[in-house]
Amino acid sequence: MQYAIFGDLHSHKKHTELVLQHIQEVAPDAALFALGDLYECIIGKRKALTARNIPLKEAAIIKKEFERLLTFPSVIGNQEERIALVTGSQYFLQYEEKLYIENAMLIHGHQFEWNEQFEPTFPQFNTPLVFFGHSHRAAIYIDGTRTAVPYHQSLFVGDRHYVINVGAVVETLDWCLYDSEAMTVTFMRVT
Repeated sequence: MQYAIFGDLHSHKKHTELVLQHIQEVAPDAALFALGDLYECIIGKRKALTARNIPLKEAAIIKKEFERLLTFPSVIGNQEERIALVTGSQYFLQYEEKLYIENAMLIHGHQFEWNEQFEPTFPQFNTPLVFFGHSHRAAIYIDGTRTAVPYHQSLFVGDRHYVINVGAVVETLDWCLYDSEAMTVTFMRVT
């Protein structure tokens, strides 16, 4: 089965439309999954420590035209958590922290520890593959070491454990095609 995995939309309607259109062209039968940060919270981290009961329109970028695009399962991102915290809305807490597909776990990535260079330290995983986002930098981690990725070339991932950052929709129009039968991952970018 094919899976189109993407994340970090940050309420960007145009880029989300372009990525969804590209997926439809490249892998029309792929199941769609998002890795969180669907929405953009406009309340900063520091202010969010104390801000409460802020009206939704003052806390996040929420537009009906964008929300109509959100027809796929997603994990929760730090943006959704922050929106829920500052508004008190439980709506943004509807997403699970992790989702599982064939041989893989999906997680946003804000749950990992991140160093000053914004590189993650990974916990132990129970699946051969882990797909995440958060840093907006597409990469494949081999034994915890970040490795740059080629775009539009299938990489065989069936023989080892890999942690895969799919990149971001909002900035670079990145997404990842995972084929669970061929055990390949293809990093994609809308051009």
